[in-house]
Amino acid sequence: MKLVDRMKDEELGTALLYNFTKGYGKPVPLELYDVVLPLLYHDLVRDQILSYTSLQECIYQCEQQEKHFKQHILETIDDDKTMTSKALGVAMIQHILKFEIVDNAMCGVALSTDILDLNEAIHLGKLFQDVSLEDFMTLLRQEDVHIVVLQSASVGKDVDLSKLCSLGQVTMYEDTKQSEIRGRILGADIVITNKNVMNQDVLEGLKHLKLICLFATGTNNVDLKYCHDHGIKVANVKDYSTTTVAQHTLALLMHLIEKNVAYDHFVKSKAYCHSERFSYFDDVFHDVSSMTWGIVGLGHIGRAVAGIAKAMGAKVQYYSTSGKNATSDYQQVDFETLLKTSDIITIHAPLNEQTHYLFDEEALRKMKKTAYLINVGRGGIIEEKALVKVLNEGHLAGVGLDVFEHEPLLEDDVIYSIQDMDKVILTPHIAWGSIEARQRCVNEVYENILSFLKGEERNIVNNE
Repeated sequence: MKLVDRMKDEELGTALLYNFTKGYGKPVPLELYDVVLPLLYHDLVRDQILSYTSLQECIYQCEQQEKHFKQHILETIDDDKTMTSKALGVAMIQHILKFEIVDNAMCGVALSTDILDLNEAIHLGKLFQDVSLEDFMTLLRQEDVHIVVLQSASVGKDVDLSKLCSLGQVTMYEDTKQSEIRGRILGADIVITNKNVMNQDVLEGLKHLKLICLFATGTNNVDLKYCHDHGIKVANVKDYSTTTVAQHTLALLMHLIEKNVAYDHFVKSKAYCHSERFSYFDDVFHDVSSMTWGIVGLGHIGRAVAGIAKAMGAKVQYYSTSGKNATSDYQQVDFETLLKTSDIITIHAPLNEQTHYLFDEEALRKMKKTAYLINVGRGGIIEEKALVKVLNEGHLAGVGLDVFEHEPLLEDDVIYSIQDMDKVILTPHIAWGSIEARQRCVNEVYENILSFLKGEERNIVNNE
């Protein structure tokens, strides 16, 4: 589709609105039609829109190429309302679109017609599928908001961060040392980080800062009281990695229980070639269904893991570190009972005063000698010095750690003094990090900021 003379008549408008409705794929709120023609009559949007996978990216890239792009679109929305109304009227008369009430709102629905496909209009409809008119207008009207991303690499270089750029003026750093934070956020209205420590030393005197967003659920690296007292909102992301962490929990456990390293080596070393047996059982493994699976922390992730444990036939019991999670779905026990009776213990709790060093030497020694321990919560929940000590004494059948007291590990970290590394599997804090989960994380931060700019609160954690 090429519009070389910008001729705006009802027939052309009707075709554009019809194809937009086809691309939208569901009833279109009537008010949304007001922005269709202003966008598609704009040469820059029309020429490049097929290159974009999100509306936010399209708006951002157009603004980079045309200084007053947003203002131009805002002005033409009002100018083109009459043309839009006429085109919708023609569409109704010609039985190209019908209008019906859906969820108390008048909406347009595409009917069968021989109008040719206009790919740009269809694609614009697809880009608007999850964008409300209010969200779009917020993007257009948002000016002069300075957003600083301190740790973009913490969510990976393979995820799409471009939609953040549509929210304001964005300065992005792959990583930021603690000593660099303050200098980089002077004048920022919004800061996005992951693990940087945002304490009083960093935040004091920053008059512009209104919001700190985290690429994370945990907030222990932010001084929430200081932020509350100084009018700085803090927003985290929730539930973006629940299934991913549960999946990694199972992967760590199965790696240990099934003795996969030993059996893999047996085959790859060609020892299997010289064996007289078609099966080799020298490394004993067990059915999970014969075990009791203890869960520490029955939040969203803990519940997801409990569902996996139940599906595998294990007896499930849990200990609530906060005392707030109670359910009749699984047996709740005290911590000592959990330690003494569980064959598997998986940790899914946050790090706080109640959970710091919850698994100290005394607790670890109360566990069965044959038990497996998996930590995908936070490193400080297990006292690593004590863990290494009991492991080296032959206590515990296996340990899987995705989180550590020091991240990244130190060169001389106590973890490296474990004598039998075949009893452990160590991963670098990746349980949350499938590419799908990381993109969900970024999208959630975007939604948090968008809500904040609209005067709404979303995932704010420091209101009290």
